[in-house]
Amino acid sequence: MSGVLEYPKLRWPLEMRLESIEDQEVLLINCPIGVATKPLLLIPAVAPILSCFQGNLSVSDITAKFAPHGVSTEIIRELIGLLDEHLFLASPKFFAAQKNMLDEFAAAETRPPSMAGLGYPLEPALLKVQLQKYLNGNSQAGEIASATSSLIGLVSPHIDYRRGSACYGATYRYLEPHCHDLYLLIGTAHQYSRYMFHLSCKHFDTPLGLLPCDKSFVSKLSSLYGADRSFADEILHRKEHSLELQLPFLSYLKPGATIAPILVGSFHQMIASSKHPSHFEMYERFAESLTACLRDHLGEGRSFSFIAGVDMAHVGRSFGDTDSLSPKRMEEVAERDQIYLKAIESQDKEALFSHVAEDGDARRICGFPTMYLVIDVLERLGIKYKAKTYDYRQAIDYDRECAVTFAGMGLYI
Repeated sequence: MSGVLEYPKLRWPLEMRLESIEDQEVLLINCPIGVATKPLLLIPAVAPILSCFQGNLSVSDITAKFAPHGVSTEIIRELIGLLDEHLFLASPKFFAAQKNMLDEFAAAETRPPSMAGLGYPLEPALLKVQLQKYLNGNSQAGEIASATSSLIGLVSPHIDYRRGSACYGATYRYLEPHCHDLYLLIGTAHQYSRYMFHLSCKHFDTPLGLLPCDKSFVSKLSSLYGADRSFADEILHRKEHSLELQLPFLSYLKPGATIAPILVGSFHQMIASSKHPSHFEMYERFAESLTACLRDHLGEGRSFSFIAGVDMAHVGRSFGDTDSLSPKRMEEVAERDQIYLKAIESQDKEALFSHVAEDGDARRICGFPTMYLVIDVLERLGIKYKAKTYDYRQAIDYDRECAVTFAGMGLYI
């Protein structure tokens, strides 16, 4: 075994969680960025051993630590070999695979769908049937009163279709009557990066056809913001579901629509410091740059609309809460969510920030940074919108202590 594996270290990023499969609890290890294509299932008892795989303890050290529990050197080495084979260790095998993935993605003109065949049908005919079924579902909101209103933003969930299909349908049916030259496909970057905004000049493929990227728009935006930081972690687009789950609806309703893909990172620094985003250069420069590009776009007589893939609260023990979920707790979350939605409806970014910051983002609203940016940029453009909330839902799993809330909304001018 090589020296690197003699001091085993789990690589980053990894997703590790307990799952119940056929009434048996297992520890599932998965790669969120797609270097490893298959998850690994282990018995939960190995979790304490894995916690020692930090690169500072040798195989002998780890064996000695767990020898009183019947763990031998052979078991430790077998576990190391299994993890290395699946590319879950910080080893030469992983780094070579990671480099190959990065090189392939950088050279590709197109971002292929990563969830087709998993989160939604790969076969076009089946996908069309599924999407139309969602769009035909019952809506909880009435029709937009003014036929002359123009859509400037569509706020959609990015939760999986199994739990969110009704909300997706109640939202995207309002996209069909409106046509735009450019759709700013914007949403949450779920993977960590030291950068806040992530652009891509790639065309996005779907089972229903290609959605071309407006490379001129994205290139201009990146040149204003800084090309290096705009594309430093473009790889985050490869597996990000917040944008991908918008693509089937967009390609179905607006075949060949031109897009500009934007992923938005966390506002953790802003919340922790209680300082508004404009105090941070990395935010302020991007907001200014995006505003300038859209102002020029409008000046050329062209139109645009934001398509925001955003969820709201993430609560329960699965997300780190100490209290158990209950109907009463979810009623409280719903009340807080309505305050959040009201701030968006009233186009009040200050109220939005204050609402999230006052409890340190206790509900873990992953779509908050995206929506703050949308409101801010429209305000800078002098665009005042009227909002309509189409749908609000809570996906609750009391057994797994996991709840996610989301809504659909239209912004009109």
